[in-house]
Amino acid sequence: MHFIRRDFDPAELLECLVSSAHHGISIIDRDLNLVMINETALNLLELPEGILKDDPRLENVFRYNAERGDYGPGDADVLVQERLDLARLFLPHDFIRTRPDGRILRIQGTPVQSGGFITTYTDVTAEHEQEKALKEARDRLESSLDERSRELGANRDLLRSSINAIKDGFAVTDAQGRVVLANNKMFEIYPQLPACLARKAHVSEVIHSVFPDEPDRDLDELADSQSMWTERQFPDGQWYKITRTRTEDGGLLAVYSDISSYKEQHAVLQSHTDELVRHLRKEKELNEMQREFVSMASHEFRTPLAIIDSNAQRILRKAERLKPEALVERLGNIRDSVERMQYLIDRFLNFSQSQSVGMEIERQSVSLRELVLSVCKRQECIARDHNFQIDVESLPDFMDLDKKLIEQGISNLMSNAVKYSSGQSTIAVIGSEMDGKAVISVRDEGVGIPREEISKIFNRYFRASTSSGIAGTGIGLNLTKMIVQKHGGNIHVESEVGKGTTVTLSLPVISHQATLAQAKAS
Repeated sequence: MHFIRRDFDPAELLECLVSSAHHGISIIDRDLNLVMINETALNLLELPEGILKDDPRLENVFRYNAERGDYGPGDADVLVQERLDLARLFLPHDFIRTRPDGRILRIQGTPVQSGGFITTYTDVTAEHEQEKALKEARDRLESSLDERSRELGANRDLLRSSINAIKDGFAVTDAQGRVVLANNKMFEIYPQLPACLARKAHVSEVIHSVFPDEPDRDLDELADSQSMWTERQFPDGQWYKITRTRTEDGGLLAVYSDISSYKEQHAVLQSHTDELVRHLRKEKELNEMQREFVSMASHEFRTPLAIIDSNAQRILRKAERLKPEALVERLGNIRDSVERMQYLIDRFLNFSQSQSVGMEIERQSVSLRELVLSVCKRQECIARDHNFQIDVESLPDFMDLDKKLIEQGISNLMSNAVKYSSGQSTIAVIGSEMDGKAVISVRDEGVGIPREEISKIFNRYFRASTSSGIAGTGIGLNLTKMIVQKHGGNIHVESEVGKGTTVTLSLPVISHQATLAQAKAS
């Protein structure tokens, strides 16, 4: 929906739209309470205004209708309960109901994503009467055609007058395919037909007079006596349903019915179908996002949970011997991990609700050096069997970045280095500043990644063939890449099977002053 102006009251706009609609409209929430019903709907359903004033439950409407006989004979409680059970399914519906006064209503219900229904009520009495009249006219016309066909041999002029009264195009060929009879409507469809009829031209010549540039094979269906009917669009844009019947003497009778209006209605129906498909795809995407959220959460919560467990066990084992400052440090680690889990929950909830790849970052002035050292320290507490070589003194003192997200990304790299390398092996973390970028490399001596799989390593859920038997979801590196790219950085992997892997990320060094200047310029 596009608004030209926004200085209006949405509630007043909604009331104006609903009250001025020519259709009855009602809105029902997930608890089957009527949230809104316009005057047109009340009039079409013949409902008194006061019925919903004190109690807006849909059940009251059903009971009112049942007790006045709208649902036919039967126990009112049973009739009401049947309709309540059906309503709770929240299924789309579209049906016709005839009111006691003879009016015919079309009732269409569409479920809404947040629960409940939007229902429209349309008086289609006139349309049904027109359809009935049209059917009766068509029946009379077919009866007239049958009668005049039987009189063909005795009164050809009467037959010609009759077929000219038909609104459809009508033509007859003899056993050799020559046109011998046609009505005025067919002359409109094929302007060259009168001349062709005068010299008894073959039907293919008539067809080619309208479709001169199409190959014969594309026009065969128009003259194919074996095919009972076909649909064809003519150069003027009109659509015709072409029905063919073989006569007793071997000729062919063809009727061209204008179905342009039907095609337009079909296009509208197709549009509605496409919209339904879009909604179904949207629902599938939402389900996929929910599944991704569960996978991400289970993966990203492992590190803080491991820190909490490690510190808690150490406190339990050495509670009496721990010095106060050591105890405070352990409890501080636990508290930091709890805060990180809470942060992850908030981030994942925001991310799962977003349909774009963009997670918003909250920049602040951070010591990247201290941040990396903090992550390394936590990993050292978890992976005591590994040897850590840490050299990050060359990292910038301060730069603007999202502390929690970068901490999460580096933690993913450290966690992977520990997970995919054996105890006693070395994990090196090296940081430097180069060409205006902070560069951090995490190198392990683990299982490595096959060369042909490196290009896929950042794909969501992808896991290298060398990771068989090692727990993981294949989303850590994908998430880390998203975080780095959101900061305007890059990340790449170098690896060799059996020798280890090096993951290097680079982040542009943006100071607080530069951020303010950029915001001012924007």
